[in-house]
Amino acid sequence: MTCTTPHPIGVGILGAGRPNIATQSHIPGCQRSQKVRIVALCDRLESVRDYAAQCGAKAYTDYAAMLGDPQVDVVHVATPDWCHCGQAEQALAAGKHVLLQKPPCVTLAELERLRQAVKRAPLSLKIALNTRETRLCRTVRKLLVDGAIGAVRHVRIAYRGHRFPIPDPASPYLKKEMGGVWIHNAMHWLDEASFYAGVLPTSVQVFTTRNDNGPPEKLGEGPNYWSARFEFGPDVTCHLEYNTMLLKDGLPGGMFRSVIGTEGELRQAYGSTELLLHRRNADRPEPCALLDAGLSNEEAGHDSFRRVVDQQADQMRDGEERAPKAADSLALMEALLAGAASAESATRVVLADGRRT
Repeated sequence: MTCTTPHPIGVGILGAGRPNIATQSHIPGCQRSQKVRIVALCDRLESVRDYAAQCGAKAYTDYAAMLGDPQVDVVHVATPDWCHCGQAEQALAAGKHVLLQKPPCVTLAELERLRQAVKRAPLSLKIALNTRETRLCRTVRKLLVDGAIGAVRHVRIAYRGHRFPIPDPASPYLKKEMGGVWIHNAMHWLDEASFYAGVLPTSVQVFTTRNDNGPPEKLGEGPNYWSARFEFGPDVTCHLEYNTMLLKDGLPGGMFRSVIGTEGELRQAYGSTELLLHRRNADRPEPCALLDAGLSNEEAGHDSFRRVVDQQADQMRDGEERAPKAADSLALMEALLAGAASAESATRVVLADGRRT
């Protein structure tokens, strides 16, 4: 399904009634784009009208009404995780394109529903995986393509720190069955590893544990430490680690990245924004200049969303799907769900053959 409107593509954003991913990332990402314009915001909260006024857009408190707006060509679904699948299906059924926040679903049954929806409406669904579009990840990818460390052999991506506090004790986000931080956040990092490896994962095994020492709004139910080993075909392995067990003061936290190749390593240390290149047999590492270094951190974050928005706009215009394709993103979601199951069974799970669609 392509878009034939001669004007910038009309965007309706669902979930834009409070400070969150919709208002702090989707809105500024769209505002940086010259290919789309925000025509509508929707939320159950009346405060959506304030955000809409700031954007010069229409405000809706009824999702069906926004779906009936002929000026809305694409819907950004930026609501709680358990709403994503159903709301995406509604928009696709209404003939809209969809940019869907991660995770696209929280169960295998929902995953199959989304796959069927994609078959019924090809090119209409894109998952908003903007981490691969950050300047650091694009810099890593460029260095890999340029052969800076030879052939990729191992990717390690780790996070240490507190989860975002959730004050409502009844929130589904805190419930074990929602998969905790693994289902909520790990898709970005698995996609990043796949971006570097160039293929989809072929197996997964996850190990988990729990630390109960901390306030409930930061702990949630279920594990708060996840350690996963993925294989990307016969040549590349990946270790993802998500540690939201409460840390002692002074212990380094934040993101850590390491991409090891046959000729060296690219590394981002915990809490650092610097990327270092360790060449084989070199005496010391080399700092790497990041792409788009002139942007502030806030501008760079917004621009990563703008890049995703523009990619979808381009494929809506010309009918050529941009990476990551919907089928590949859903394959990553299946790998995460398989990983959660492997943690329960303590077994390695073999996935698909790793080829991209």
